Amino acid sequence: MSAIAPRSASGLVARIPTDDSLPRWRAWVASHPIGGSLLAGAVATQFATVFGIWFGGFGLPQLNWPVANGELILGIPVGTPPTAAVYFVGELSHFTDGVFFALLFALLFHPLVPLRNTLLGNLIKALLYGTVLAIVSAAWWVPAVYVPHHAGFLSSSLGWKLVFGIFLWHWIYGYFLGTVYCPRPATPEPAEAALASAPEAETIHQTAAPAA
Repeated sequence: MSAIAPRSASGLVARIPTDDSLPRWRAWVASHPIGGSLLAGAVATQFATVFGIWFGGFGLPQLNWPVANGELILGIPVGTPPTAAVYFVGELSHFTDGVFFALLFALLFHPLVPLRNTLLGNLIKALLYGTVLAIVSAAWWVPAVYVPHHAGFLSSSLGWKLVFGIFLWHWIYGYFLGTVYCPRPATPEPAEAALASAPEAETIHQTAAPAA
């Protein structure tokens, strides 16, 4: 009976994504920032939305942003049992917002952060963007628009779990945004690349001919 060889650590490390992962996708995103960001926004919004609805299972307040948006749009008092119309109207607004916030990320925020477009660099940019959106949500949207209330700094008087949930929700959004919208680093111009890859030219030192 042959012994089963233990799994080597090198094999596990080799499966961790590196900056050479998904070269065709990352090249396409780099050359199509609008299409890539809209797709990334759809993915990030969908995953973050379902996680927010599942927050109750983790001991956090449920963040059902589709219902919150539907109540605002239809003028229904907060806390009223939601109907299907409230959810679908709010989901249309919420999903559209998430996709177009991703477009703003790709065109305005992403190019301004001085990090290379590595896998880690893209992820950090998206998490920073999610943090900015979370601050806006906790400092203004929730206390001034959704629940008009003197909620304190970053809605802290509504409870630390709600504040943490708002930030966690936007970090989830940022995580999926940064993993899908992951353009490759900019490549040098063809002429510059050719010069960089060419062997260094030999320098010929000419000596003056001796006088007759």
